[in-house]
Amino acid sequence: MIVWSKRPARAAFERFALVYSPIWIAAMATVMLTGVYRSWSDPVYMIFGVALAAPLVLWPALGMAASADEAQEPWWRRSWVRHNLWIAIFVFVGSYVCTHYFFDVAGMRYGFPTRWHLEAELVGERGEPVPLFLYFVTQAYFMTYHVGAVVALRTLSERLSLGPLGRAVVVVILAYAVAFAETFCMAVPILADVFEYADRGRMLAVGSIFYGSFFVVSVPVFARFDEDRAWSLGETAASSLAVSMVVVLVLDLWAKLIGGLS
Repeated sequence: MIVWSKRPARAAFERFALVYSPIWIAAMATVMLTGVYRSWSDPVYMIFGVALAAPLVLWPALGMAASADEAQEPWWRRSWVRHNLWIAIFVFVGSYVCTHYFFDVAGMRYGFPTRWHLEAELVGERGEPVPLFLYFVTQAYFMTYHVGAVVALRTLSERLSLGPLGRAVVVVILAYAVAFAETFCMAVPILADVFEYADRGRMLAVGSIFYGSFFVVSVPVFARFDEDRAWSLGETAASSLAVSMVVVLVLDLWAKLIGGLS
């Protein structure tokens, strides 16, 4: 049986995020497998990206995923706002900065026919652009990853009475599984014109450790975030920024000590 957060407001958003996940996944799969994206322009890409991320904000904002304990709180003090802020900051740093490590270390390549892009100016040797619409798509991706991983970690921890070491092992397994699953599903021949790795097999086996380091760092922090009490927006932002900085350092350490995967 699933163990939700003991805070009703957080539990309500967790349930909503996981119910919404199959919907955005189905939409993404339909677009990718039909190849309709090949004829899109920048505005259409952006509409699609925003459409995937928007329900994470609009649905709870309209009170459809609300919790009674937050009914009297202004919208900016509600758990769904903090969840979206935490993930949005992590997504921004990951997309703006960390994507360059995937270009240079993991041999990743984007081929979306877009002109609207946003990326760090002085990071990375290849200097490839990061499509702007992917920031919004990744908001949906990472919300599912983090909420799903935290719910799984909490459930396993309580059902199996895991101690600190057991929880750490579960986090590592979940992180690797998430990274492997995304690469396995997205880096496929049918999508090679817009997304691929130079060496898919090596990326799956070894690169999943590289990518999984994102979640080894972020999931334990996200699990504690907003759990015992309602965090302030400042605490939420500081937490996400700190985790983002650690991830950048971990990726850079990998690049320095291990080097490229392709």
